[in-house]
Amino acid sequence: MNYNHSSHISRDFSNLLKNPVGYNVKIKISQNSQKKEFRAHSIILCSRTKIFYGAFRETEYEDGIITFKKDNVSPLIFEVLLKYIYTGILAINNNSLVDIIVAAKDFGLPKVVEQLETHLHQNELAWKFPKDFISFQHDQFPNLSKYSLDWVCNHPKILFESKYFLKVKEDILIQLLKRDDLKLEEIEIWEYLIKWGIENTDYTLDDDLSRWLPLDFMKLESTLRNCIPHIRFFHMSPEDYIQTRTQFRNVIPEKLDDKIINYFFDSKSDHPFNEVPLRASNYPLDSNIIKAKDAALISSWIDRKQEKPYRIQEIPFEFKLIYRSSREGFDVCKFHEYCDNKGSTIVIIKVRDSREIIGGYNPLGWNDTNKYNETSYLLSYDKNVIYKTSNSFIFSITNRAIPILSRISSENEAIYCNKKMGPCFGLKDLFVNGDTGDCKRHSYEKKIIDIERFEIEEYEIFQIIEKRLSSDNFRYTNCSVIVFIVIFVIIII
Repeated sequence: MNYNHSSHISRDFSNLLKNPVGYNVKIKISQNSQKKEFRAHSIILCSRTKIFYGAFRETEYEDGIITFKKDNVSPLIFEVLLKYIYTGILAINNNSLVDIIVAAKDFGLPKVVEQLETHLHQNELAWKFPKDFISFQHDQFPNLSKYSLDWVCNHPKILFESKYFLKVKEDILIQLLKRDDLKLEEIEIWEYLIKWGIENTDYTLDDDLSRWLPLDFMKLESTLRNCIPHIRFFHMSPEDYIQTRTQFRNVIPEKLDDKIINYFFDSKSDHPFNEVPLRASNYPLDSNIIKAKDAALISSWIDRKQEKPYRIQEIPFEFKLIYRSSREGFDVCKFHEYCDNKGSTIVIIKVRDSREIIGGYNPLGWNDTNKYNETSYLLSYDKNVIYKTSNSFIFSITNRAIPILSRISSENEAIYCNKKMGPCFGLKDLFVNGDTGDCKRHSYEKKIIDIERFEIEEYEIFQIIEKRLSSDNFRYTNCSVIVFIVIFVIIII
């Protein structure tokens, strides 16, 4: 028969730690201004971890006492580990699990490291971001590093907007810059990098660029030299890059600058830049073809925005996927089943065996003959009509640096609806029929693809939902309710 008295033993050792009778070890722990001395028993420490066993063999006793010193460890964290060594109980309290893991590795406690790493992996709320991100050597804790890098990429501003971002080590910053899933726009990444560079330059740099001397730019360039190759300047808008270039011409390498300028202003550019994907974003966009940055550009065209295109966080529309050819099929009947009478839509087409991405905007809707009065009936049977509008357009975003926008030039021929065809713009300016397409300029300003007939690899259609309208309606409704209440109160009085 076996009896388990481990709880009693744990309690007794806990009492021994609180009142260390017969101690023969003094442990001096310090971190910054925090210092504390602990008293312990060498036989317990050596039996629980090899770190103390090795250290004590090389340390001489003085009056029967060994003195062990350890810097850069929080006394609060060490107290947690010392209690674990004596009792087997890991009492976390409000301490950072990452700090405990780092200290546990230093003191040779692999079970603690393993247990807490598992807990952090399974419990996002157990992290203390953004501080935890800079609290450990990423190369020594690959599991923690992977999870924390993934988390920061999904919630970048929690780190980038904090004071801890300026303390991120260069190698970790470069890992972030390499990530496709870092959910920031490229111009934002550049602006954060400049702040990091100014903070981490061993030279006093004024925040006011107008006061900088050539030497200041040289110092900043030296600090950022290893980071700049990972900035995707070619994914900025041309306007943003020109502004960046104007401010930091002496920081961006000359050869790289020449390539970027060539990319932005040569529509035939076939640079490897084209193969680098756009970064992910927090904007909810379900597409196999375009990214949120493309949606921001298209939104700017819809609103006829004349200056810089919208940034992703400024997109005023919801792009709601209502049709995908690889999911619903290329059957024309399926297109009409899913897309007719849905209001404004965007069509996005990926051309087979090419990098071509083209599309069009229909502000009216497909085959909704009852809603619009301004129509020109070129075909009178089976409700085949051509709609009139001045707001439709077709486009190409194959070269995102120099996209092609082609607005309607013949308003009476803007949108063609035919039950036997897919989405059609103008008179063959952009026609979709099953898995083939035609593009021959007639009703729109420009041709958007060099070939007249092409095969379609995939096409998607998005319903465009005005987000600003819903918020305006909400304000209008609230105002109406308030006015009604005021009038009602006045009548009663």
